[in-house]
Amino acid sequence: MRSNLGSSKANKELCEKLMERAGFSCVSVSNFHAPFDIIAEKKGRVIIIKSVSNIDSVTPEDGMALANLSNFFDAEAYVVGETYKNTKMEERKVFTRHGLSCISDDTVEVMLYNGSFKRARKFFSENVEINGSELKRLRKLSGMSMRQLSKNSGVSVDSIYRYEHGFTSASPENLVKLESALSSKLEVAHHLAASSRSAPQENGSISIFDIGREPFNKGFKEKNRFEFAELADMRTLKKWSEFYAKFNEIFDDVQFIMTDDAHHENIFGIPTIKKSDIYIQ
Repeated sequence: MRSNLGSSKANKELCEKLMERAGFSCVSVSNFHAPFDIIAEKKGRVIIIKSVSNIDSVTPEDGMALANLSNFFDAEAYVVGETYKNTKMEERKVFTRHGLSCISDDTVEVMLYNGSFKRARKFFSENVEINGSELKRLRKLSGMSMRQLSKNSGVSVDSIYRYEHGFTSASPENLVKLESALSSKLEVAHHLAASSRSAPQENGSISIFDIGREPFNKGFKEKNRFEFAELADMRTLKKWSEFYAKFNEIFDDVQFIMTDDAHHENIFGIPTIKKSDIYIQ
């Protein structure tokens, strides 16, 4: 049996080959952690791929990071995996986990050539965003701690915490459980994504995106795109500089390293910028 690492690496290499064969220009991540493995472009169509062995390994944080990247780059984002709940992923079907479209490696080629997908209804449901402040108010009004509400509803403490703080949306099943335990209806918004996309902050003609994960922590959009990364150790910055060089062969973007005090004009060829020059006070 292949290890998760070997399997995801093989999937990544297969995805890259299929995309290049379909005429996409690709840049892939190697030797550093990132919320994606491949970014590819063809005639304005941008695709972001995260390759995993098991779809279960995708976390809400992964979902948020990929959603933010997709939003910033106006891209399609896919998680490519082999199994889901120890079951082999079905071909030509798209599953949804934490708001991300998840497909098998066999389905990548269908996606590239705009083939049609069938929704895997068994794993797909319309999620609801609970009003976290209202949930917290009703819980306290009922005299329950998060742990007590968890015991009475069958919803985990971690999930309740996330709902109250607006970190994730809830399944319809969990909504019913909470309403039953609280003996009250909850305010909700319906949507088909379990992750929270970062809304850009508008400053004149500049859109400021909080992407949140290296190698792109923040992004600005004007006529062109600008990406910003937090200062890291020299070894990591060297790897990022190599990635940026390949990335910029495909995209006409500019990257910066954010520093508290700009002691250097550039690091490994990446220009630096003081944080105080980026953030709007």
